[in-house]
Amino acid sequence: MPHATTSDAYRSGETLLALCRQRLRFQPTLAIAELWISSLLTAPTGDLPGFDPLDAAPLLPHLYLLDRDGDALRYRVSGESVNDLFGSSHTGKTLRDVVPSGIYDLVAPYFRDVFDLKACIFKGHVIHRGYSAAEFERLLLPVRRNGALQLLGVLALSTTCAPRTDGAAPAPVENGFHFTQFALSDGTVTETHIPLRELPVDELPFKEHVRQRGRSTLTRAGAQKGSGTIC
Repeated sequence: MPHATTSDAYRSGETLLALCRQRLRFQPTLAIAELWISSLLTAPTGDLPGFDPLDAAPLLPHLYLLDRDGDALRYRVSGESVNDLFGSSHTGKTLRDVVPSGIYDLVAPYFRDVFDLKACIFKGHVIHRGYSAAEFERLLLPVRRNGALQLLGVLALSTTCAPRTDGAAPAPVENGFHFTQFALSDGTVTETHIPLRELPVDELPFKEHVRQRGRSTLTRAGAQKGSGTIC
């Protein structure tokens, strides 16, 4: 955070924490948000939090770390739940190797923006474990480890993660992909929604099931707004 002061960091941290408490539905994502923001407030003036995966040992299955490798983003650490979603270990792979080609150009800019000090909440739905619908929630945060800037990600799936129990969890998102970015430099919040009709469902994993469910979602959405998306 260039030229940030202690009061700047405090304001950014408090604002981001309020945003996370308003938007995040699952315990792992909120726990990492609270840990990161607590570390931000105690970091040296103008710097980012450091992060050691052992700082959040119970949440390791849900965590991943990405390095910037030229124009690519490469997984340095990838937890079991993250690997399970795609059926293989990500460690050493690039983001392009992992993300389905049909949506890579849609989602990669939000991962890259983390290296420009923008936190991101990314929500939607996927097909998981035998084509059952799973809501997902990602939180992407910048951290500094061994002097290098890295992306700390946490992934929560409704099939494997407990929802919040504090009574303040928001409702599930509507159809499509939803991105909420928070600029640490000035506190700007940017919202982006990519609706289902703009997602290349034919190119996603389990395309027949995605296509069939997606069509039924669109049909329901036309008559009854607010239905869920599988994508």
